[in-house]
Amino acid sequence: MSEEKEAKNQNEEEQKVESNDSEDLNSLTYEELLEQVEKQKEETLRAVAELENFRKRSTNEISNALKYANSELLLSIIPLITSLEKSIENSENSKKIDKEGILLILDSFEKTLENFNIVPINPTGQEFDPEKHEAVSTVNNPGEKDNFVTNTLERGWTLNERVVKP
Repeated sequence: MSEEKEAKNQNEEEQKVESNDSEDLNSLTYEELLEQVEKQKEETLRAVAELENFRKRSTNEISNALKYANSELLLSIIPLITSLEKSIENSENSKKIDKEGILLILDSFEKTLENFNIVPINPTGQEFDPEKHEAVSTVNNPGEKDNFVTNTLERGWTLNERVVKP
């Protein structure tokens, strides 16, 4: 019931505003009416442009949300991969079969991640990029260029070309 009353009151108010507008329009000259029309056209164009920008921005935000939805999953998987890599490095003395098995698991894991556009960053030998790499220390080796990565402690990861872990 109250919704019907509100709708009725709103309709009455709109009719009052329209009648006041029509009375105002009757008192205007032709030039003033043309100015009003131009002003309304401009306001309409701005509203349409604003609506279009909102639509594009919303589409972009939704696309990015879907594109990077897996980043939390990736951050929880990265320590597992790092542990596998460390176990390979530390298993020089253990059986060769164990090392090969871990390597197969690691390869399989990385291929699965690559299917979801999750790619490791292998910076060794590349120029240092603070957006992709995290420096732990610097080394001054004669014969090597400055500002290049010489050793990688842990690889970084990207998701759809966005760095998730440097």
